[in-house]
Amino acid sequence: MDKTLDSGMLQYVPKGAYYEEKDEQFKAVKRMWDGLFEYDRVLFALTSILNGTGFSKGAMTHKLLSNPVSPQTGKELVPDGLDFDFERKVIMYNLDRLAKQQMARAIKNLLMLTGEELHSKVNNSRTKKVILEFIFNRDSRELDSLAINFKSKLAKLVRHALGKQDLFKILNGDKNLFQKKIGRYNKYAEPVVYHLFNKVPKNLDTLRGHFPQIDNYWLARSYAIEGNIKEFEKLIHKLPWRVMMGFRNSYKLEIDKSEIIGKAIMSDKEELQLEAAVKRSGAKKRKVNYKAQDLYDLWKALYFKVYTDDSENIDKISEAIEEKMDKIPKIDLGDKCSVVLDASHSMYGSEERPLHPILTGLCIIPSIKTVKDVFIVSGKWKEVKGTTNLRVVMPANSSPLWRGLVDAVVSGAETIVVISDGYENAVKGMFDHVYKHFKKTGREFNLIHINPVFSADSRSGTVRALAENITPMPVGNYKYLETEFIFNQMIENTEAVKKLLVQKYKELIGG
Repeated sequence: MDKTLDSGMLQYVPKGAYYEEKDEQFKAVKRMWDGLFEYDRVLFALTSILNGTGFSKGAMTHKLLSNPVSPQTGKELVPDGLDFDFERKVIMYNLDRLAKQQMARAIKNLLMLTGEELHSKVNNSRTKKVILEFIFNRDSRELDSLAINFKSKLAKLVRHALGKQDLFKILNGDKNLFQKKIGRYNKYAEPVVYHLFNKVPKNLDTLRGHFPQIDNYWLARSYAIEGNIKEFEKLIHKLPWRVMMGFRNSYKLEIDKSEIIGKAIMSDKEELQLEAAVKRSGAKKRKVNYKAQDLYDLWKALYFKVYTDDSENIDKISEAIEEKMDKIPKIDLGDKCSVVLDASHSMYGSEERPLHPILTGLCIIPSIKTVKDVFIVSGKWKEVKGTTNLRVVMPANSSPLWRGLVDAVVSGAETIVVISDGYENAVKGMFDHVYKHFKKTGREFNLIHINPVFSADSRSGTVRALAENITPMPVGNYKYLETEFIFNQMIENTEAVKKLLVQKYKELIGG
């Protein structure tokens, strides 16, 4: 197996880093996808069930669907104890799991199959079935919401899966074809298809009984066209805010933005993301459920408030962060484990993902079961407005990481985790010098370098490595720690890792 393979193949996002452009990253990670696929297709598919970014999982799904399955009988899967249909199950599992967290990203992954996001079109029979099953194989209320929130994107996917001719026939009343292609997943879904392609849905009884949001959508649209603001306003609280804002803008309705932002439907994540916008609009404040948010998003919200000197709800965000840190899954690295966190200027990240490295580092620390000490190197401390003793470290200044290593070793740590992008500049090479000194003098400790920024050269042993023979572990999301530790074993213990993944497949998916 190619020794350049690493967990970056599951952690890639198409955004630039502080020191390199995203096209370099994409080329590097694509080589990994291609290499593992060619080495062992089964291992490639199983690897995709590990925690990873939506984009990476979408690219891996695209790879599986764009390459025909072996024409053999499936006997080659028997030694692994897998059923012949396991790839489809893996693909649907990844899509469904992603949809529960980020439906928009799951839809984007399917759109890769239509030629979006750096990928070529794929429209073989397997691909068509995956698209139609994902969209329509759900209960009517869930499908109702999906069709409202992702109308144009679903239309593109359905057109891709059906083809122009079959789509034309279904929209013109071919019941048998509808049942064969879509009704097999949801027999009530005919109004949804009409809705997606801007045809007024038929069968109002079915529409109102199973798809109330679609019914309200067409009512709101008719009121918007008529300019009937009074009736339009009665529906604001029944539809998503983006939909209602779209009607307002398209038909130039004289309704204040605050009316829509303050009343229309928002998800928990949107409530958090738009908290500042709601406040600026003058709308009635919406209650944000901070405890329903992801740890990373909470840290991001806290830092945004610190940067803007906004103290509102700081206490609630801090409380939610503490609660999340206690509950997140943890990896055991021993009782005598210390962390060195790089807070230098480069840990700010790129303009596309501001603060991503430092926020990821703050999430990784509580993902380790027992941390004896945390040593923060460089950075600038800032008091949090509206609190008595809360302060956060802002990325700033140079990176004398060797000082953090000295503190950790002197503290008696047996495992030292350094969270850094690896760009040491004060003094360059000093970390390696200090590390070798401690090792020569008989100090016993295990050094782990976690890189919170995926890089095209993260495994190359060049600028990213802090110490000789210590290979950086790229972890772009705190949820991917397990993924990285498994990848660390994959090259040397491929068969053992494959057995572990087969077992994980059976536990998560069945078969």
